[in-house]
Amino acid sequence: MRGRLSVVTVGCKANFADSAAILTHAARAGFEVVESGAPADVLVINGCTVTRRADRDCRALARRMRREHPDAVLVMTGCFAETTPDAHASVPEVDHWVGGREPSALPGLLRSLAGDASSPDKELSDVAADRLLGHSRVFLKVQDGCDAACAYCIVPKARGAGRSLPPREVVDRAVRAERDGAREIVLTGIHAGRYGADRGDRGGLSGLVETLLHETSRCRFRLGSVEPGEITPALISLLSTQGRLCPHLHVPLQSGSDRVLLRMRRPYTARLYRERLISLAAEVPGIRVGADVIAGFPGETRDDFEETLRLIRDTPLSYLHAFPYSPRPGTESARWGDDVAAAEKTRRVARLRSADAAMRREFLGRQVGKTLVVAVSGKDRLTGEMHGITENYAEAVFRAEFGARGDLIPVRIDAVRENQLEGTPV
Repeated sequence: MRGRLSVVTVGCKANFADSAAILTHAARAGFEVVESGAPADVLVINGCTVTRRADRDCRALARRMRREHPDAVLVMTGCFAETTPDAHASVPEVDHWVGGREPSALPGLLRSLAGDASSPDKELSDVAADRLLGHSRVFLKVQDGCDAACAYCIVPKARGAGRSLPPREVVDRAVRAERDGAREIVLTGIHAGRYGADRGDRGGLSGLVETLLHETSRCRFRLGSVEPGEITPALISLLSTQGRLCPHLHVPLQSGSDRVLLRMRRPYTARLYRERLISLAAEVPGIRVGADVIAGFPGETRDDFEETLRLIRDTPLSYLHAFPYSPRPGTESARWGDDVAAAEKTRRVARLRSADAAMRREFLGRQVGKTLVVAVSGKDRLTGEMHGITENYAEAVFRAEFGARGDLIPVRIDAVRENQLEGTPV
């Protein structure tokens, strides 16, 4: 059939990296790949299943896509397709379901849908694929899968065991992306801090980053989520000495109570979390650190929750992603009974989000007077302002007659406007 193909993504940065790969496979199969929302003959939904709400979002998205594109072929893939076979009958709008754990399944389906296998392949660069997904940065997935056994998490069932991309392949892709115009590359993974562990690689993530910095010259790199136990002296050293490695880390917390962390089967204590973050902030001045927190996990008492708030106050965190606990079918904790009342979860999440707002204000205020480098993500057609992300992961806006999406532009920060920095190009 050939024709046009687009991808819609639900979920994490690793999912966005997977969506870029889907677009490159589609181009090789002969499709004309188009931006999400454009008319298309094949629509691929790359779904998420981390929570029940994510499942609902995927179902609702499939139904909306069918209404908006009644004649298109609709494909569901990703974690949602992998872990919810019972959903197939309840979402008849989807024509093809392809799980995410068999790498060749979706490319094979795309070739089948394209037809005319004798047609020459077309190449789509990582930069072009991310641009089609609406991103100014390249998301480079270096690792997939997870060997942890957190009691609330379905991801290991969806993604399988941890496995790392060979270092040479990562480096080659980064070099090509830089050559094609990428100025920020985000290294993603389901458990990226364990990069290389499946091969017995002692250098791990820090060794990979060091090689990437050596083999490239112009782009900057950003790390995604790294567990507290994986913040090694070597990684801290790179963050403190390498100007092209963004001073920003997301370090999941989930709870500040050792009793709850043990019940969650998280592999660290509140003390270790606090010590690693304090060490990180001492060695890397100005670094921005964020965290995920779950409120109302089964068995979490009010005292447990207060311990979480105290830990947050005692660490250099500057933003939070706060969620109420929701039992995820297929996980261990879903069998325990949800013993924290919904109203109490709402109150706890509200307190976490209040703390988050205060931390964000304080962090943004400290940036005034500094010169930060903004990765431009676009230009507002109405106001003419450019906007983008600083190296320490703050949104910034400024006016300039030069520059385009993806460029790195130094900006002197003049003020804070709501949740954004406002500045002047230097």
